Amino acid sequence: MRRLGSWIVGVGALALVASPALAQGQGRGGFGMMGGGGLGMLLSNKGVQKELRLDDSQVTKVDEIATAAGDKMRGNFQQLQDVPQEERRAKMQELMSQSNADLKKSVKDVLKADQIKRLEQIELQTRGAMAFNDAEVAKSLKLTDDQKGKLRDIQADADEQRRDLFQSAGGDRQAMGEKMRAIQKETREKAMNVLTADQKATWKELTGEPFEVQFQPPRRPGGQ
Repeated sequence: MRRLGSWIVGVGALALVASPALAQGQGRGGFGMMGGGGLGMLLSNKGVQKELRLDDSQVTKVDEIATAAGDKMRGNFQQLQDVPQEERRAKMQELMSQSNADLKKSVKDVLKADQIKRLEQIELQTRGAMAFNDAEVAKSLKLTDDQKGKLRDIQADADEQRRDLFQSAGGDRQAMGEKMRAIQKETREKAMNVLTADQKATWKELTGEPFEVQFQPPRRPGGQ
């Protein structure tokens, strides 16, 4: 199977980082199957749904939304298999951004304002240091150009470590998951050291109370 570039290594690694179960190969098809990417993974996660205090009706609706987004994302990714690798990364970023934007619009009529806020906090926590690449996050933190450069270098180094790990880990996904979590922790610590005290306080407001996401195989309507 073709390597999908450094971006998918970083984003797709989140499931391995967050979930020993997925690191051992459970679930169907990895991150591309998980409800359309980062936000979809969270929406379809039982622990996150509990943290958001969703009622039964909301759970049914967000599961349907996440499943539809996942189906659409899988189809879009399949169309990229023959796209040159140098173009694929940008197109995948665009697809993921659009998918998350569509998901946020879809859940506005399902979730309450405080639930949406908490979901966004958990999403940022899950993204870790990669969140600093987000234009809105950078704006909220008032990152300087120098800080942005340092954060890009930190993330690039982490991406390189992840690529090396994927290439050398063989079939031991549990060990790869543990090493991936170690890389994420080190990267997060390095990134936080770039921020000022005020920026760290703002980041804490953006991310809210710490919440550890345990990813499970996605649920489909009807228990499939």
